[in-house]
Amino acid sequence: MNMSNRTTRHVLASLMATSALLVAMPGHAQSSDPGSAPPAIQDQSTFGDIVVTANKRGENLQKVPISVSAFSGEQINRLNVRDTTQITQQIPSLHVNAFSPKLTIFSLRGISQNNFTDQLEAPVAVYLDNAYVASMNAISGQLFDVKRIEVLRGPQGTLFGRNATGGLIHYLSNDASEEEFNGYVQGDYGRFHSWSLEGAGGGALAPGLRIRAAARVEKADGYIKSRDTVLDDGTVLPGSGQDLGGRNGWSARVNLQYDVSPDATIGFWYKHAEDNHVATGGYVFENCDIEANGYCHTDATGLSDGTGGVINSLTGKPASPWEHFGERRGNLDRVVNSYQGDLNWRLDDGITLTAITNYLTLKQLYAEDGDAQPTLIANVDTSMDFHQFSQEIRLAGESSALKWQVGAYFLDMKYKGYHNITGAPVIDLAIAANGDFDTPTVEQPYKIKSRNWSLFAQGDITLTDRLSLTLGGRFSSDRKSIDYQAILVDPVINPDPVTLFTGEGLAAIVPGVNREKFDGWAARASLNYQATSDTLLFLSWNRGIKGGNWSLSSNIDPPDFKHRPETLNSFEAGFKTAFLNRTLRLNGTLFHYIYDDYQAFSLAGGVPHVYNSDAHSTGAELEAFWSPSRRFDAVLGATWQTSHVDSIPATGIQVGPEYFPGAPNTQYCTNQGGFFLCDFPQKTIVGAQFPNSPRFSLNYLLRYNVDVANGNIAAQVDGAWYDDQYLEVTNGRSSLQKAYNVTNASLTYTHQDTGIALTAWGKNVFNKAYRAYVLNLGILGTTSTYAPPATYGVTLRVPFGQR
Repeated sequence: MNMSNRTTRHVLASLMATSALLVAMPGHAQSSDPGSAPPAIQDQSTFGDIVVTANKRGENLQKVPISVSAFSGEQINRLNVRDTTQITQQIPSLHVNAFSPKLTIFSLRGISQNNFTDQLEAPVAVYLDNAYVASMNAISGQLFDVKRIEVLRGPQGTLFGRNATGGLIHYLSNDASEEEFNGYVQGDYGRFHSWSLEGAGGGALAPGLRIRAAARVEKADGYIKSRDTVLDDGTVLPGSGQDLGGRNGWSARVNLQYDVSPDATIGFWYKHAEDNHVATGGYVFENCDIEANGYCHTDATGLSDGTGGVINSLTGKPASPWEHFGERRGNLDRVVNSYQGDLNWRLDDGITLTAITNYLTLKQLYAEDGDAQPTLIANVDTSMDFHQFSQEIRLAGESSALKWQVGAYFLDMKYKGYHNITGAPVIDLAIAANGDFDTPTVEQPYKIKSRNWSLFAQGDITLTDRLSLTLGGRFSSDRKSIDYQAILVDPVINPDPVTLFTGEGLAAIVPGVNREKFDGWAARASLNYQATSDTLLFLSWNRGIKGGNWSLSSNIDPPDFKHRPETLNSFEAGFKTAFLNRTLRLNGTLFHYIYDDYQAFSLAGGVPHVYNSDAHSTGAELEAFWSPSRRFDAVLGATWQTSHVDSIPATGIQVGPEYFPGAPNTQYCTNQGGFFLCDFPQKTIVGAQFPNSPRFSLNYLLRYNVDVANGNIAAQVDGAWYDDQYLEVTNGRSSLQKAYNVTNASLTYTHQDTGIALTAWGKNVFNKAYRAYVLNLGILGTTSTYAPPATYGVTLRVPFGQR
């Protein structure tokens, strides 16, 4: 984005002023204990025991009978993670799809929602400081001053709600719980003129009153370079001149805590994030075997099936995956505000009352060149005004035989926006409505109201000294409604907009299609056996649920407008153990999924739909953490998974423009005089694999440190290898991502007395080209976004005070 210089100066000045104020406060540089050590890193070991809140209470990760991975803030810094989406490489079975900061699609064990329309909720729930973030548009963001990240695999519906079918990702920020003033200032500079500055600090303001504030600003040029198209006759078709994949934004938050009494604490959060004029909304064009009529070769389902890599769509010549030829400048503007209040109150008899109130707003404007070509084939424009209010109240207690919690949850959401499509995907609608077309657009304004309430309970029952039983359940009730229109605008052909259909009109054909009423239940049962003090075995069943929703699509049959809720039954067996005097930890899980009405996203034919299908999957995960000394750490992870989606519709029929007069018929497409009609014989896709679900994957981290020159030097190599995987559930040949490896490296010097750390780092050091997002558009080809090439830079971190 293109944040103004004035705004940039204000953010930088605020960061420096806050840091200077906190540094100047008495006691910032030393502990109240005169015999304590200076603020240096006492132990360079990377992976010790971590306390997590997977069961909404603090527990040692090794004692939690759930497949969970977690990283502390210190570990996040050592991995050089600066964005909420960058954690995936060190989390088994976790993947991310992202064509833009606009929308983040997490996938856990292949469970995801790949639809790019704005109003959907994901089956992998995201929580930020104990509050659910419902919109996938609000998930991506800057990561700074982090306490911990937890990733829970498998359904978590009992404690976390109806949209945690695939699992949960929880980001926890450093809060105002520390009395001593402490904090840090940090700056980065790297390739593509990327830079960031962040700072945080806090401590006691008065007895019982504490504060912590943090902020970060970042900016980077795009790494996907704009190029002109030069035709064989010398004609130049200009590109947009906009390099894609840049960053331009800032975020800030403040947490205030007050001890009302020795047993009760209230906290207040305010969080703000902005992205301003981000250069995004474009793709590269690839895997197209160009036919005589200018379209791409497809298989019998209508999916583009080339394998030739990135090309220029008009010349057919090979191109770099980090070059694009689109002529339209994309854009993202986004503002997110979050307001939150927390209450933690220890009542009599060891019972704790927790209340979390959150209100979140999001405003977003997005423009996209959807075809990756230097001519207008398909453009997308969206807007979103989103408001979310949630309230959670729960009671928890424990005795020698039982740890329990009960609670209630309420969620109210309002969406107001539009999803507009221009060009080839709506030509058939223009012809049907106007008899001809020029530059048709289908505008889709919508309003959605959604309310959910639920009641939940979970208990850990001690059966013997070593055996326990976890039982939990949640009843959830959804009520949703949509006010929706599809309006054709093509003023050259017809100056008057044409209303194609409305939500009420669809409901006249299919009663109730514009409303969703869903009452469902989630459950958990786990038998846990503590074989030794270092070995936990568990066997569990989890039932997860996700409500239904609507496919905002310019061309849709009334029965397909709404998709049904999905239900997942997961059966898991796992172990967590430690060897060699607890220097080696080994955790493993075997799972089997049975899906009823799995919500499968398909773009077959160039228009987005979500269809229901039964599905199943089986897999296994293994994590090893080895710290044989304070000098060396190793982390290894491995996954195996198979999956099967019973049946989803294929393309059927697709319409596209005539690129040049007299273009010949090809394959399944016939020239209708001004446009092509393509009728594909295979109407369904049977037995597809989950997207983002490779058969095998490996992640690795090796770190060695040594004390030198009044400090410590640590060398680290980390990364991940992924087997072949489809990036869309339709499993089109051109959406197959071949196996690849990504390796990162860093070298850090930390000064012993001050804790100041200087890191030189590189990401994707072997410059591997791999795709972060793919859309198979059938005869229009395949558009993709590639992850960044090799990047490198330096980071300077200056801590102060004690933490």
